[in-house]
Amino acid sequence: QAFCDGAVQPAVHPLPAGESAQGGRPMAELGLFAELPEVQVDRIIYTDGSCLRNPAGPGGYAAVILQGETVLRELYGSEPSTTNNRMEMMAAIRALESLAQPMRVMLYTDSRYLLNGFAKNWVAGWKRRNWVTSQGTPVLNPELWRRLDELVHEHTVIWRWLKGHRGTKYNERCDELAKRAAEKQI
Repeated sequence: QAFCDGAVQPAVHPLPAGESAQGGRPMAELGLFAELPEVQVDRIIYTDGSCLRNPAGPGGYAAVILQGETVLRELYGSEPSTTNNRMEMMAAIRALESLAQPMRVMLYTDSRYLLNGFAKNWVAGWKRRNWVTSQGTPVLNPELWRRLDELVHEHTVIWRWLKGHRGTKYNERCDELAKRAAEKQI
């Protein structure tokens, strides 16, 4: 299941020490859903993607997975020729794939492309139209959207957008790891 803040029942979830939902604008400011400041989750995931020469340049992706305030793992990888959007998606895919069992997850991303796939129900519409956009063009990255859709149905994902490069600790760490991974492709 995928939710964007307002679609879940409020519970208690303290954000990591020194962190707050400040990292990005509340969903209400995005015009999507009213923000619920605290939600109970099993894992918190921060993701980021990077492409050094977008499109078709070397790219990297990274995720930091936390349980409460404890960092459980950092994941990262790269591709020699890709796009920033693909790397944003790969970060979320690899993070969700790394979970050993179905979990309730809060996933932070600075990618509106990734967020809107679920927050604005793009994926549901694309599936109804056999992976064609509302403008009649083929969906970009359909294999990644399909995999994300599978993972979102395996886990309960609460999507949260945050503005990148604003000093949010784990988003900055993901950015650093993704860039480092991309540079290894040069």
